[in-house]
Amino acid sequence: MKRLFPAMMLLLLCTGACQTKLTAIPTGTWKYRLLVNGAEIGKAVVTNDVVATNFVNTLTMEMDVGYIKNSTRQIITETQDCKPLKLEVYNKTTQNNKVSEIKTIAKFNGSRVDLDTGDSKTQIVIDEPFVLEGNYFMQELIKARFKPGTIIKSFVYEPSVDIETPIVMVVKVIGREDISINGTMKNLLHLGCSVENLKNIDTYIDDNGVAQKTVIILLNNKLEMILE
Repeated sequence: MKRLFPAMMLLLLCTGACQTKLTAIPTGTWKYRLLVNGAEIGKAVVTNDVVATNFVNTLTMEMDVGYIKNSTRQIITETQDCKPLKLEVYNKTTQNNKVSEIKTIAKFNGSRVDLDTGDSKTQIVIDEPFVLEGNYFMQELIKARFKPGTIIKSFVYEPSVDIETPIVMVVKVIGREDISINGTMKNLLHLGCSVENLKNIDTYIDDNGVAQKTVIILLNNKLEMILE
């Protein structure tokens, strides 16, 4: 289930709405309930902050589905103009009292990627321009003023999918919709995201720039993150 998580950071950090006057990328911390196929199985915390002169985006998720417990922490560090600096993913799974841990750390220097998976270290050169899942898409949406129909497309480096070839990610501003959040109807801005042929993501954000709900459809699973 850990492969559900990497492409979620994007839309959880895409905070902003078409009727706001956002001119800068928002920072803050948001807490979410985590549901899979309607059953609540854990919590998530998303933080977008400025540390020194860089953006640092963190997604922490804790899941408990009985015989499997999983914790994931993803940290993205990038410049304030959204150039990749570092990607860290730490994953721990406990199943039948057996613990497995996976660590992935990628450091970026222009087109060069120094990748450390714990078991091996690899240096990769990527020809096409690419970004991380941090603030690039938010930056472009601000420039477009969240106009409905706006489409932002870019290559994104995601080593859980391919360590050498970035994947294509597309974000579209769909428009405003009435959505039920914790039993209350809210008028929110709908952003849609497609990640290659892997998954589709929908997020709903309010006029204060806060993601109220994110839904990921992957194979036969429906993963939801709902703001507490």
